[in-house]
Amino acid sequence: MSTSVGLYGASGASYVLDQAIDRLGDQETDLTAQATSGMKSSSYAGLDSSSRTAALDLSPQITAISTWQTSISSAQTTLTVTQSALTQISSIATTLSTNLLSLQGNLGQDEVDTIATSAKSALDTLGNLLNTQSGADYVFAGTNSYTAPVTGTSGLSSSDLAQSISTLVSNMGTSSDDAATVLQQATSDASGTGDSASLSVFSSALSVSADSAKNLTSKAVVGNGDTVDVGMVATQSTEGMSASDTSTGSPIRDLMRNLMIVASLGDVSTSSSSFSSLVSSLKSSTSDIGTSLLAEEGSLGLQQTQLTSQSTLLTTMSTMLSTQLGNAREADPATVSVQLSAVQDQLQASYTLISDLKSMTLANYI
Repeated sequence: MSTSVGLYGASGASYVLDQAIDRLGDQETDLTAQATSGMKSSSYAGLDSSSRTAALDLSPQITAISTWQTSISSAQTTLTVTQSALTQISSIATTLSTNLLSLQGNLGQDEVDTIATSAKSALDTLGNLLNTQSGADYVFAGTNSYTAPVTGTSGLSSSDLAQSISTLVSNMGTSSDDAATVLQQATSDASGTGDSASLSVFSSALSVSADSAKNLTSKAVVGNGDTVDVGMVATQSTEGMSASDTSTGSPIRDLMRNLMIVASLGDVSTSSSSFSSLVSSLKSSTSDIGTSLLAEEGSLGLQQTQLTSQSTLLTTMSTMLSTQLGNAREADPATVSVQLSAVQDQLQASYTLISDLKSMTLANYI
């Protein structure tokens, strides 16, 4: 009889209750953790099948968007720095245009020397601007961003190219044809390619044709397989400019050439036909340069607008995906509270039953 009671009576019921209490205890622990952390589980394994699948799908997408946002932020910073430097370069072109207009008047040698000195100073300023950095990157270096675009430490005004052009100008004859020859040869020297490669003031990566340099523009990854151009390469071509006998195809190279020519005018007679013809050609060229640089400033502005729009879109996508991920991983406080209360009530009832079983005697089964 005692065996029968032990198997089917108090000890049997107690065993069943102990198992139930263990399960309820695990549930209480899990629900308490959810209430404390606000998450359904601390790991993907603890989520139900649908929530786990959603979380595993959404997390990489959110990470990718974060990476694209970082790329956009870096590109925006680069563009802001580039835009500021390019504005100053445009200002150099504007000043040169003003000085060239003055040179078309009847100036004395002292005035010409002053303008030549100003051009020489502007050359070194231009070199410094072209080596502008954003963090560790040279903003005008394109994809070769860790190498300074302008090489050498003596400044553009003392470069081999400047010396070569100075020699051309000082040896210029008195006719307008001589002026045309000087401009053409100076353009060839400033191109920095072919036979003139040794005269290039730019890094080897940028000492290419203006059209080739355009292909070196940096790109920012802004989406799944989507990229946008960022910034400007020092030696690149721009819309409306192309290489010719009187243009390298690059507004910055042409500006540099014009400054070097003007910096050398102190040795030229202001009364010669070659002087007036050369100044006239430089004035027209510098006007084109200014227009091209302003257009490039506008292009950089469009790049910034495009990046801002993409960033806004990505922010919206990130918010949406984060909400979905939250729904998959985050516990609902109200639901957890109700479930926890119910489990605690069941545990309390189970403990009461066990206590009652322990106080029962054989007489309770008869």
